[in-house]
Amino acid sequence: MPTERPQRERKRLWAVTACLLVCGFLLRLYFLRHMAFLATDSLLYQDIALNWLHHHVYGFSTTIQPRPTLIRLPGYPAILAGLDWVSQRFLVAAPTTLRSFLPVLWLQLFADLGTCCLVAGLARRIGSVRAGVAALALACLCPFTANYVAVPLTEIFTLFFLVMVFSALERWMTTRYTRWLLLLSFALAWSILLRPDQGLLAAAILPVLFFASWAESATILRRLRPVALCAVLTALPFTVWTARNWHTFHVFQPLAPKQAIDPGEVAPVHFEKWFRTWGMDFSASNDAYWNYPEDPVVVENLPSRAFDSAEQRERTVAVLKQAADAGRLDAQVESELEALAQERIAAHPLRYYVGLPAGRLMNMLLHPRTEMLPVPDRWWKYSEHRGQTLFALAYAALNLGYLLAAMAGLPRVLRRKKLLALSMAGYIAMRCMLLLTLDNAEQRYTLEFFPLLIVFASGLWLTQPITYPMKGSSADGP
Repeated sequence: MPTERPQRERKRLWAVTACLLVCGFLLRLYFLRHMAFLATDSLLYQDIALNWLHHHVYGFSTTIQPRPTLIRLPGYPAILAGLDWVSQRFLVAAPTTLRSFLPVLWLQLFADLGTCCLVAGLARRIGSVRAGVAALALACLCPFTANYVAVPLTEIFTLFFLVMVFSALERWMTTRYTRWLLLLSFALAWSILLRPDQGLLAAAILPVLFFASWAESATILRRLRPVALCAVLTALPFTVWTARNWHTFHVFQPLAPKQAIDPGEVAPVHFEKWFRTWGMDFSASNDAYWNYPEDPVVVENLPSRAFDSAEQRERTVAVLKQAADAGRLDAQVESELEALAQERIAAHPLRYYVGLPAGRLMNMLLHPRTEMLPVPDRWWKYSEHRGQTLFALAYAALNLGYLLAAMAGLPRVLRRKKLLALSMAGYIAMRCMLLLTLDNAEQRYTLEFFPLLIVFASGLWLTQPITYPMKGSSADGP
């Protein structure tokens, strides 16, 4: 009889786990069937991937031959190129259509479920089976991350490798087995290859590798060994990328340029500076940031904070009309926008350097995450779309719920795995500081927080931590 109860509990645990994974699959399948679409960057990545695969040129299509580029790291194009190579042999694909992206969309669906399992496993090892089940439920049923399965972008794979990094770190800290350090380095390299801002992840991880050996009275050299091994293995792919950029463009570019332009191209830096004097939410990006300079910026869509006076509004109308007439980057327009920006910064420096950056960050954290849904950008106009406004408010409340649950559970996680939790919290803090420097506010820039927030929130269900044998124990082998 005593052995029957653990068996029943184990079966019940497997049943609950399977049920949650099925629910997670169905949620992602719903988004895939009803909300799938192609972003501009989706076609950009595909163009690079196809040219890389078929013409052996990492670049964009032109009327003559592909033009090399360095504005995107090769992580996501490599995935697309690999899937295209497979699909050409086993599937029917139609380039530049949503159908051609089906292999990567399905891969994203299963990768996101894999992320849910990694999150649950990490929460379970930190504290308890209950915490793992709670984390699995929060991850599988999170609509904010599931939504991105339906769009061919880097976010889903970035989340997968992000959680793999922290999962491997926790395993290494517990067992000191080198295989976990190798997995950590692999995941860290892929995470950065997908998005250059994931270099912050390395800044959060490498110090932990050094200080994790502090209590063991290890020498400085011994503490530096895992740091050096991880750094070297992570940097290996970028030596090839850097060498390619030097050979092709004669520039030192180990990641991707912040302005997303190739050498010789000019960025609209003066427009961006003017935009930072008023832009704060996602609707501002849609109305102005992504339009300029090719498409007109409609003044009527700009908020009142874009003008400090009636005279300044008239000047802004005139310069934006001039920009619309040009339809391209114009030196005179840029000069006038610079003058407007300088005037506005001089009049309200605190707003420019403190208020608006903080507002953009809070917007990315708290704004309803409906950017990938058929919900208007100005969702708050209740009289125009009541149902969508209520839906957006519910989404905002759910988003806030995840944040509050993470804040409540974090102290317990800190007590169980202090160094690991500090590393995860440090990554979030560093990313927030980076987001303070961005021009445009997009909710997807804080999507990376959710797996870690779920791990923190699982602290509300912690009981007794699970321990692992140290290296040399027969329980896990060498």
